[in-house]
Amino acid sequence: MTTEPLRYIDSDGHVLEPPTALPEYAPAAYRDRIWHLETDADGKEWSVYNGERRPTSGLAGTAGFSDEKVDQVRAGEISYSQTRPSGWTASLRLADMDADGIEMSVLYPTTMLGLQSFTDVDFGRVQARAYNDWCSDHVAEGQGRLFGSGALPPMHEADDIAAVAQEIYHVAELPRMVSVFMRPNPAVDWRQFNDPVYDPIWAAAQDTGLPIGFHPFLAPDLPGACAGLKLARERQPDGSYESLAEFESRPTGSFTNIYFTQAIANPVDVMSAVCFITAGGVAEKFPGAKFMFLEANGGWLVPWLERLDHHSKKFSWDVPWLKMLPSEYFRRQCWISFDPDESMLAFTANSPLCGADRIVWASDYPHPDAKFPGVVEELDEALAGLTFEQKRAITSESALALYGLE
Repeated sequence: MTTEPLRYIDSDGHVLEPPTALPEYAPAAYRDRIWHLETDADGKEWSVYNGERRPTSGLAGTAGFSDEKVDQVRAGEISYSQTRPSGWTASLRLADMDADGIEMSVLYPTTMLGLQSFTDVDFGRVQARAYNDWCSDHVAEGQGRLFGSGALPPMHEADDIAAVAQEIYHVAELPRMVSVFMRPNPAVDWRQFNDPVYDPIWAAAQDTGLPIGFHPFLAPDLPGACAGLKLARERQPDGSYESLAEFESRPTGSFTNIYFTQAIANPVDVMSAVCFITAGGVAEKFPGAKFMFLEANGGWLVPWLERLDHHSKKFSWDVPWLKMLPSEYFRRQCWISFDPDESMLAFTANSPLCGADRIVWASDYPHPDAKFPGVVEELDEALAGLTFEQKRAITSESALALYGLE
């Protein structure tokens, strides 16, 4: 029986965008529009983003806060800059990682998760570049323990795709940037991911070796489940929902209920992405590309792959491009992220359709649903009953292989 200690590598932590640093990374003509915070003469804190000025919300930085303190944040009594400065300060982040026994962490953005829906595509490209360049500098301060995932610019038309691919090549040249992320939404006119319009993105991922992380976001601002199912419709005091006309007159990025938008849209959009990447032929066409599916839980994966395999046999005329089963493409070049407390983690690790070597885990720190401190203990409970080799794959080895950290 081995006594070798497990290593813990967080495959999907988050940074909070720094209050004032990002404009320094943008051309002078854009600096007043790049995301940053301002404090007025009355001491009120504002978020300034592409010409819009809104009161800040620090909810994304409340990991480890008491319920009472979270309520204060939601009420605006505690501002963004007063939540968890470890979100944008590497030395403080490392101290919090030490508290949980986490060796390394790959950091995804927070506010920039919504960047791909911007209709001002030129601004979006500048904002993505500024964030990515800052993030590379930020993780460089992490004593070899922090890595970054690059944000990709908006894409709404076919002509936008070339700039997205170009940003992947740029991120690949930045020190300590080990992936890029995109939302699991058919952003270009509801065209699914196996449409050739997206091929330059998959080609760039294959050329650079950067994994593409499909990371959902909770706003109805792109084609997908949240918009299609009208999940962000506002519920009235009498229990009825606003009319469809009222809902569609509101800004597309607004949402009123995190529970339903995240609970439904996150897994539905990610399940759709798994389908079109595997059964849709993307993995067949780009065998060197790596795909990961994040922040949508993972317990649904095995029955989903079973269904995709079954359908590929029974309705083979609809997927004539497949040379393998969808699950075999998943086993070859895909990974799934689990929350540390998921009861189906061990089941999925034991399934030949997935296996421990295709599973990574995520803390989601410093977001409000993150367990802090105690995430590693929570993960250990979910791993009970697995072999040491399976545990090691999930806690560290899968992430090392996915991101190429060593």
